[in-house]
Amino acid sequence: MIERVYLKNHLSFDEVELHFSEVELNLSRGLMIFTGPSGAGKSVLLQGILAIFAYVEANAQMSEATIDEHIDLSEFGIDVESEIIFKQIKKEKTRYFINNQAVSKKVAKQVADNFIDYLSLRNANEFANENLLEIIDKFANNDLTHYTELFTKYTQIQKELLQISAKEKEVHELREFLEFEINKIEQLAPKPNEFEELMDIKKSLSKIEKLKELSFMASEIFKSEHKVAEFLAELEVDSGFFDEAMNELRHYVELAQEKAEFLENVDIDEVLERLSQLQALIQRFGSIPEALDYVQQKKLELDELNNLSFHKEALQKEQDSLLQHLQQQAKSISAKRKKAAELFAKKLNHFLKKLYMPQAQIILSTKEIDKYGIDKAEIKLDDVDINNISTGEFNRLRLALLASKIEYDNKPKSLFLDEIDANLSGEESMSVAEVLQLLSNKYQIFAISHQPQLTSKAHKHFFVGKVDGKSFVRELDTKERVMEIARMISGKELTDKAINYAKELLDKR
Repeated sequence: MIERVYLKNHLSFDEVELHFSEVELNLSRGLMIFTGPSGAGKSVLLQGILAIFAYVEANAQMSEATIDEHIDLSEFGIDVESEIIFKQIKKEKTRYFINNQAVSKKVAKQVADNFIDYLSLRNANEFANENLLEIIDKFANNDLTHYTELFTKYTQIQKELLQISAKEKEVHELREFLEFEINKIEQLAPKPNEFEELMDIKKSLSKIEKLKELSFMASEIFKSEHKVAEFLAELEVDSGFFDEAMNELRHYVELAQEKAEFLENVDIDEVLERLSQLQALIQRFGSIPEALDYVQQKKLELDELNNLSFHKEALQKEQDSLLQHLQQQAKSISAKRKKAAELFAKKLNHFLKKLYMPQAQIILSTKEIDKYGIDKAEIKLDDVDINNISTGEFNRLRLALLASKIEYDNKPKSLFLDEIDANLSGEESMSVAEVLQLLSNKYQIFAISHQPQLTSKAHKHFFVGKVDGKSFVRELDTKERVMEIARMISGKELTDKAINYAKELLDKR
């Protein structure tokens, strides 16, 4: 919940600092009412608070809010502290911060959505099928965990089957292409180091004549080998070193001659053609090993295509089995929902009657199975589509919905209401006030009001005024509240009757 708000240079407000956590019934929940004459800046103030959380465009030079909420901010990369501080700074552009870490406007609102609900917007999402079913399931004590797990698995298989069906349409051409790619490389039959070996042969072929000439000239030394041996013997020197050197030389000469003989039998045209083929392969794949890996990969893809029909058949059987289980569970869930919908309608109509609204019907119909089951839920007021009712009726319906689910709502929020009691009669205004008073036991509610009934129920009452074009806001004490409510009743000229009625309203809180 919101504990503190600070605004600086926000349109007609120079500086505002408000605290909301000193409510008698609860430190953070309660009904916060803003009153004051028309044009004083009540809506401007409310918009300034909402702007901190990126719900509306910011106009304040700087604004800040302290939140007492336990929200997992790790998914946004924000450090978690004992409290959460939102900050907005506007210079050339507006920047947003959470716990002194810069965030985008979108992230600021996503985090705020965890604890704020702005009811002044005509948002029909609250009456969407999934939201109504969620409420009915709470009334029914339905646990959809296992059903949701099954449906997730079902949709995954469904997606995989669609992918297989898409593949089947082009599988023939794809199979031919894979076979062509594999055969093309396998017919070439490249070896990992073959290109380098052929390049060595190519270089050697260019030197074959010189190699033959030099090996012939080197072999001439052997004709004088015995003369050297006689010379060393005459000197009485051991000729072992000379014999070893000559043997090693003879070995290399023989190798050179064998290489020359091999090269003479090599077809240079074949070598060049092979190098050209291998070069094309390397240019395409990067290297011969990568080309060989590509072949193995394509063989696996080809095997997968060849087994496609078997895989599809197995998946289809699994999907059929899952669908059967889902339908059984969905029917069981639906049966509980039908009973719970009656309890929900009874509770909703209790609050609608208090709000002087027509009775509602919770209509459950059957639809194609999805992640929510086989039920479609909708609300009608005297057979009238809720999209066709007035904004005032729409907002009172939303209040009745909130009040109906209050005991099941595990995560109450801060509600923002802009003149929720506008254009209502005294009785209607009092009914709205009583429902909001009930909601304030669990929710933190910010509301602008021009009616004394709702204002009298406030746990904190803030007066918004304007002097010389500058707006201000301050919290009222009990005596000041009496005078402000009396002003709302009788206008500028306060009467004893209005003052007494104001006291009476406050005494009935």
